[in-house]
Amino acid sequence: MTDNELREGGGLGMAARSTASDPLSSPRSRSTNRSRTRVGTVAVALTFIAALIAVALASLCAGDLRLTPAGVFDALIHGGGIGDGGETPAALIVRELRLPRFAAAVLVGAGLAVAGALMQAITRNPLADPTLTGVVGGAALAVVATTVLVPAMPAGMLPFVALAGGGAAAVLAFALAWRARLSPVRLLLAGTTIAALASAGIVSLMIAAGPRAGPLFYWLAGSLAAVGWRQVVILAPWVAVGLSAALAGARVLDTLALGDEAAQSVGLDLMRWRLVFGGLAVALSASAVAIAGPIGFVGLCVPHFARLLLGGEYRRTLPVTALLGALLVAVADLVARTVAAPRELPVGFLTALVATPLLIALIRRDEGASS
Repeated sequence: MTDNELREGGGLGMAARSTASDPLSSPRSRSTNRSRTRVGTVAVALTFIAALIAVALASLCAGDLRLTPAGVFDALIHGGGIGDGGETPAALIVRELRLPRFAAAVLVGAGLAVAGALMQAITRNPLADPTLTGVVGGAALAVVATTVLVPAMPAGMLPFVALAGGGAAAVLAFALAWRARLSPVRLLLAGTTIAALASAGIVSLMIAAGPRAGPLFYWLAGSLAAVGWRQVVILAPWVAVGLSAALAGARVLDTLALGDEAAQSVGLDLMRWRLVFGGLAVALSASAVAIAGPIGFVGLCVPHFARLLLGGEYRRTLPVTALLGALLVAVADLVARTVAAPRELPVGFLTALVATPLLIALIRRDEGASS
């Protein structure tokens, strides 16, 4: 990402926003408006951070062994040394089961939400998410095929298998849309086709596997039940790098949102930047699927609510999108393992249960605004 392109993208985005404001407003009033905008963004972010901390505490307290906040603190600080055999049962449960599971939920939610925001930006389609590009289907198909056909494959290799499958699906989708210069419509059509083929492949493999496919049904609905620190360590770098790169390119995303003609008028290479941000979306979504399975609706719904709260400027909405995605998956996982204890519900079922009515409400709101 060159400095010139960043300046061009940022300049055009700022120009578009300036024309929407009062042309007679004074520099002081514009400065005041910007200050209020920053204060509002920080207030929203702090609200979600506080909610995430509250969910973290609830996640560490809740379970078969119920703990008080003081008990959680004691387990974390004074529960004995990890690996020395001196840990208390509470310390083992909190440190080795509940804490890594919450951390994974945060990473998965943030990754899926930002991946959805990136896909909606490069396709300019509010219904785009990683599922529609075939990435999620490709990752899931790779894991199912490996589990069924190579049962001796170590479980630690499955995240890398999912990344390879999701990456292959994305490469195929981009290749099919290449002649159309990665047109948003052609990219979505290619991704939808690949997702349908992957779904058919998964069903065929599950039927062929018979009883051996039992555990895969649960994984395909989205689950964090088997997650530990090893999976968190694998996922964290992917999410950290993906989020950092997306934030670094926020001004270019603002320019892409203005349309192809406007972006090309300032010299922006559309194919190049769609490949860059599409690759980031692939890395974020495939790594999340590798750990938690194909959890749906996060990448579709969360970016809409971030924009509803803060507007369309990606520099402001991307951090809040990540926080809101993390909060949604963390809450869903907490409910999944407590509401029907000792059984667990699939996390993907709960995210769909929460997100679907919210998405319907958002659609009705937009219809009412446009009528």
